[in-house]
Parts: sequence; C-alpha cells; structure tokens
Amino acid sequence: MRAGTPGILIAAFLFTVLALIAAVPMAYPAGTFVSLDGTTGVMDHGWSAGQFIYALGDMFCHQQTERSFMVNGSQTAFCARDIGLIAGCASGLLLTYGHAGKRPFTERKTMYAGSILISVMAAEWAAGAVLGYDWDMLRFAAGIIGGAGIAMVIQNIASEPWKGEGES
Repeated sequence: MRAGTPGILIAAFLFTVLALIAAVPMAYPAGTFVSLDGTTGVMDHGWSAGQFIYALGDMFCHQQTERSFMVNGSQTAFCARDIGLIAGCASGLLLTYGHAGKRPFTERKTMYAGSILISVMAAEWAAGAVLGYDWDMLRFAAGIIGGAGIAMVIQNIASEPWKGEGES
C-alpha cells in the first residue's frame, strides 16, 4: 500500500459526504429541512437513506439556521464552517497525496504547519464568539483553512509507516 492511500480513502469518504450535503436537500421538496434544532447530539432525523446525512449533522453539528447555507430552500445538514472543514480536509488530502511518506513531508514542520492552519480556524471561531459577527463565508473560508491543516496532520500520521518512501 502506498503511503497516501489512507488519505485517499478518507478523502473519498469526505467528498461523498459533501455530495450528500448538496444532493439531499435537492432530492426533497423545497423547504423540507428548515429550523433544525441547533443542538449537537439531539437527533431530529432518522437513519433512512434519504435522511442519513441529516442524522450525521444532528450528531456532529449545531445546525444553527443563521450559520448554515440554504440549498433548495432547505438548511444544509452541516453549518458553513463544518462544510468548509470537510471540503478543506478532502481537498488537502488529495493535494498532499503525492508527498505522503516523503521527506520533508513527514517531519515535524508539517505538523507545525498543520497546527497553524487549524489555529487560524480556531482564532476565527474565537473572534466570532467575542465580536458576535455572523459572516457565513468567513466561517466557510476558515473551515477550508482548518480542514487543510487537518489534512496535513492526517497525511503526516497516516504516512508514518512509509516514512522515506520515494527518496533517492
């Protein structure tokens, strides 16, 4: 198995989640999913094939309407920051695939760089909490940056068994 294979598998799962986030609201009549609970862990939806993505959203996201995108008049299953995080992580895993297992990618500086990108997302969250702003596109962008940082950390850890692969 190549060093980047775990990252590719995770990216495939994340891209599937993104596709479902966009497709499920389009598959139902306009405005089907509105005013979701807004509390993480409160299950408002079942595990049926059509509502599976919303059940995941119930488990892992606050789903506050004012912090979510609207698709076909329905609120997305995840908030703007979480969608950015999923997109950033999936894209980052693809972009780092070719470098997985090779130096200097597996060195500490990669972990530091990933941590810095994750910190950018955390700083945006803290600024939003303190200042009270409500800008979905800023949350989405911060999520992409944080997701890219998470991808670097995942790829670094997942490629550790193949450290030095491809060196000449």
